Amino acid sequence: MSFSAFARRVRDPALPHQRRVSALRSCVQLYRPVGFEATLSFLEELAGPFRRDEAALLRALEQLAASRRLRHEDLQRYAAERRTAKQLGHRTPRRTDRNPNLGPAIWYGAAQRAALHALGYWRRSRLPELLAGNDPGAGDRRLGVRLPRQRRTFDRGAASATR
Repeated sequence: MSFSAFARRVRDPALPHQRRVSALRSCVQLYRPVGFEATLSFLEELAGPFRRDEAALLRALEQLAASRRLRHEDLQRYAAERRTAKQLGHRTPRRTDRNPNLGPAIWYGAAQRAALHALGYWRRSRLPELLAGNDPGAGDRRLGVRLPRQRRTFDRGAASATR
């Protein structure tokens, strides 16, 4: 289903509250600018305890929908810029040109606040798990990223380690 269809379910007072919360989670699954869990956490910061409060649930949906609308407007502006550039003969955008399709993902309307919230959320929820080695997605740590060895350079016969 679409974001709009799930949003209609969130707004439907005839549905039980938990089904409406589930519909909001489905909206977040379709538009999660700072990740699924971090987006839900940020919505709770913005709107209040939407899992228990109907007014907070509607505020959370409005915050999410407003960010999504701003993203769509930005994508439309980019598409217009690209059409103009193509008409001028610039068929391929340069790497340095702005491209909202490539990210980074941001919360439109509160980019810095959402990014700081997402970092804090990740630090509280995921970092301890990763450091403890309990993360099933981490797999065998021996197969992880290897740090580069230190290079040894010689200065008049005396060895000194440099990076």
